[in-house]
Amino acid sequence: MSCTNCKGVSAVNLKNTVTHGWDWWAYQFRVVHRRGIEGIDFWDDRLISFILRVLDLKPGERLLDLACGSGVHARRLARRGIEVVGLDIAPSLVRYCTEQAAAEGLDNVTFVEGDMRALPFHETFDALVVLSTSFGFFDDETNQRVLEGIARALKPDGRLLLQLSDPHTFVERQKARCYWQERPEGIYWTEAWFDPVTCVSHGVFRFTDNEGVTHLWDDHERVRLYTLPELRLMFDRAGLEISDVYGDILLPPVPYGPDWHQEMIVVGRRVQEDDR
Repeated sequence: MSCTNCKGVSAVNLKNTVTHGWDWWAYQFRVVHRRGIEGIDFWDDRLISFILRVLDLKPGERLLDLACGSGVHARRLARRGIEVVGLDIAPSLVRYCTEQAAAEGLDNVTFVEGDMRALPFHETFDALVVLSTSFGFFDDETNQRVLEGIARALKPDGRLLLQLSDPHTFVERQKARCYWQERPEGIYWTEAWFDPVTCVSHGVFRFTDNEGVTHLWDDHERVRLYTLPELRLMFDRAGLEISDVYGDILLPPVPYGPDWHQEMIVVGRRVQEDDR
């Protein structure tokens, strides 16, 4: 369900509220809300097949799933024989991921708490993925530092994949500034907008549970949407090189361009010193 103005969101009963930090919301969105998305298992399987194909992953290779969320993709990759480390800033997600991996008997996937702005790895991974538009949370200088940390974490010639929103398609799809979704656990209220001056998308979230309690976030989401020319410059500064760009997770892969830009999936590698 959606509404074209913000009256529906502002009319939420705010007398009975609880305000949470990101750790609570991370679990609510990445685990609870995600479970109810129709067709999510099919989408996840398709994404994993795409990743394996375009990164040419082989059993035994080491991969970092940066901002791993619920860990569903890390676990699926581990089942294919990849040695996976999933990193997320939310302790609630790291605990959940660890429990799920143990329940599935996976011993080739590890989940750790960490901040993508300060990655502790040096030439550790054959490949790295950032999925579900989890790049761009910070200002331009900090986002650049994230890419530089990614380059350090990769082995020379290591591969990476960023799954990003195409800015034009993102704006085109944003028909309603405010909308709500009814789920078995309650109602999710969202106010979202795109600022063309800064190229930043914003999202304010509320959740009303079945007991009538409205849960608020003590902040709001901001994601910088980059164009491909901007990303090429950022990759170059970080010691990375873009090799391919795709417009979706379809197989066979479809190149990103005027005829297909449902999303922007950037595939690249760490440049060896001799190549620079």
